[in-house]
Amino acid sequence: MALTKNCSTFLFYAKKLGVSFDKTLMLGRLNLTATKEDIAADIAKFGNNAKKPEEVAFKDDYSEPLFEILGASATESMDFSDYEQATIIHDLNQPIPDDYKGKYSAIVDGGTIEHVFNFPVAIKNCMEMLKVGGHYIGITPANNAMGHGLYQFSPELYYNIFREENGFATTKMVIVTQNSAGKFSDWYEVQDPHKAKSRVLLTNSNPTYLMVIAEKKAERPIFQKPPQQSDYQAVWNISQALKENKVPQQESRLKYLYRKFTPRRLKIVAHNVYSLFTKEEIIDEDLGKINTEHFRKMEL
Repeated sequence: MALTKNCSTFLFYAKKLGVSFDKTLMLGRLNLTATKEDIAADIAKFGNNAKKPEEVAFKDDYSEPLFEILGASATESMDFSDYEQATIIHDLNQPIPDDYKGKYSAIVDGGTIEHVFNFPVAIKNCMEMLKVGGHYIGITPANNAMGHGLYQFSPELYYNIFREENGFATTKMVIVTQNSAGKFSDWYEVQDPHKAKSRVLLTNSNPTYLMVIAEKKAERPIFQKPPQQSDYQAVWNISQALKENKVPQQESRLKYLYRKFTPRRLKIVAHNVYSLFTKEEIIDEDLGKINTEHFRKMEL
């Protein structure tokens, strides 16, 4: 659990997008491997620091000074054990006490949640501990890190968690890879599978990380309905509409008639022909095999 040079840049970028680090909670007490020079470079790039590095005491190898530079008036840390002197000892597998709900302006996971078995409870805890207007920031394994933790995560999971029905909106989702020399790639924005109307897939060979920013928009019951994968939701909704002889919402009557009366084999042929002319897959030097509509290189 550590904040690297890449993580530091992402935190400054998050502040540019409106994240307040005033009252920050770290999941685990995060080590800081970004150097003062790295942080100075981020300050030069974004210019949104609240303090200068020389105004902050770097007492040890932990990340509290970085959050102070980003504007934190208080930074806490939560862990299962006190071995790294976390300020709050709590097992994220268990629901959070009410005292911590609605308390923080930012919760930062820099490599903890993939180690927690009961992920739905852990992420719900994070969502409940945020104030309305607060942000969850997650930097977590997505690919080629088998054995690092209990899980690796897909964009689909986070886009389905941070949705309106749970009181959240996904502000930004970025994917980045790390080569054998430890160098991080350029950043790529990841499209929401709901908007893409297809699975957002990636096949590659380098360790790959998701970097997520999500805002709490309202207090709502969380996971009243468990998230379902978007393409299955679409199939179920279409199937139900056909059974009920109803045109699905946000779909034309012509498309409805095509679905209802076109033989399945002909649909498969039409889909394959359509994909041949519209689906552009390439081998990207950073990411690997991708659909270019799903991953777009970012300029900071």
